[in-house]
Amino acid sequence: MAIDLEAMGIGGKSAIFQAGPHPLAVETFASVAKYPSGNIIFQDIFSSGVINSATDFQVYREVAGLSGLDFVYADHGAVYHTKTSGRLAREALSRCKLREQDNDKLKLLKSGSLQHLGENMLAFLLQIATSSHLSKANATVDDIQSSHDTAVYYDILGQYMVIYRQRFANMLHSSVILQSLLIWTTSLLMGGSTAAVSLAFSCLSNILMWIFSISFSVLAAFILPLISSSPLPYLSIPWLVLGLFAAPAFLGALTGQHLGYLVLKRYLSNVYAKRKQLSPAIQADLIKLETERWLFKAGSLQWLVLLVVGTYYKIGSSYLALVWLVPPAFAYGLLEATLTPGRLPKPLKLATLWMGLAIPILASAGQFIKLTTVIIGLSVRFI
Repeated sequence: MAIDLEAMGIGGKSAIFQAGPHPLAVETFASVAKYPSGNIIFQDIFSSGVINSATDFQVYREVAGLSGLDFVYADHGAVYHTKTSGRLAREALSRCKLREQDNDKLKLLKSGSLQHLGENMLAFLLQIATSSHLSKANATVDDIQSSHDTAVYYDILGQYMVIYRQRFANMLHSSVILQSLLIWTTSLLMGGSTAAVSLAFSCLSNILMWIFSISFSVLAAFILPLISSSPLPYLSIPWLVLGLFAAPAFLGALTGQHLGYLVLKRYLSNVYAKRKQLSPAIQADLIKLETERWLFKAGSLQWLVLLVVGTYYKIGSSYLALVWLVPPAFAYGLLEATLTPGRLPKPLKLATLWMGLAIPILASAGQFIKLTTVIIGLSVRFI
C-alpha cells in the first residue's frame, strides 16, 4: 500500500486527492479520521486529463500496481512553485503578509494544516497497519478496475465522510433513473402534447440559463483586466470572486431563465385561451403558476440527464447529480404533485424549496467552495 503526501498549495486541509483502486485504504481512513477531507470530484477531474500534471502516487499505482491514498494541500496555490518577482505572486503573498523571498517556504504552511494532517494520518496508520484485510489491498489494478468495485467518497463539511462501492452506486443510480423515467413517462402521458411542449420550453429555459450565466462570467473575465490594475485581484482577497464572477453568473442565470419563462408563458397563454370556462384574471394567475411548476420540473430533469450520463460512464462524482435530483423530486412529490389531471395548479410552497434544497446544499457547498479555491490558485499559471 502506498500513501503519498503531496501539495499544490501552501495550506488548508490535507484532502484525499486520489484513492484506490482498492477501496480498503479510503474506507479505513473514512472510519477513523477525526476530520476527514476528500472528494472523488478531484480524482475524476485529475483522471480526465484536464489538469496536465502527475503525482508520485500515479507511479506507485500504475507501475507498481499498488493501492493507497494520495493527499494534497490545495489552498493558496497561486504562490506555490511560482516566481516571487511577479506581480501576481506579490499580490498573493500580501494576503499572508510575507515578503517576496518568503515564497514557497515552510513558514507559509499554517500549524493548523499540519495538525489536521497529523491527527488524521496517525489514526489511519495505526488502524491500517493492524488490519487483517491489508493483504487484500495487494490485488492488481486491473483486477480491481475490472470488478468495478472502486470507492465513491465525499466528505460533509469536513466532519463526516460518506463512502460506498461503485457497484452499489451503479445499483442506486439505476434504481433512481428507472423510477424517474417511470414518473416522467406517466406525467407526459397524462398531460398529452401540452405537457410535452411545455417540457421542451422549460428545458430551453434551463439551456438559456446556463448559456447566459457562463457568458456573463466570461465577459466579466475579459473586462476585469481593462478596468483593474491587476488581472487577478481576487488572489489577495478570494472573496472578491463573489462580486466579480458569481454575481454576473447569477444575473446571467436569471436573464436566461426569464427569457425561457416568457416563451413558456406565451405558449401556455395560447393553450389556456381555448378554455372559455375561466375568467381572464384567474387564467393569468394559473398560467403564471403552471409556468413556475414546469421550470421547477425542468431543473430536476437536467440532473436526471447528468445522472444517466454519469452512471453510464461510471463517473464517481455523479453522486452530485443524485443529491440534487432526489431531495427536490421527493419534496415536490410529497407536497405538490397530484395524479388528478384536472386539478388547478397552486403556488409552490416555501416548504418545498427548503426541503428540496437543504440536503443538496449541505452535501455539495463545501466541495464547490474547495473547487473554487483550487481554480483561483491555478488561474495565476495561465496569466
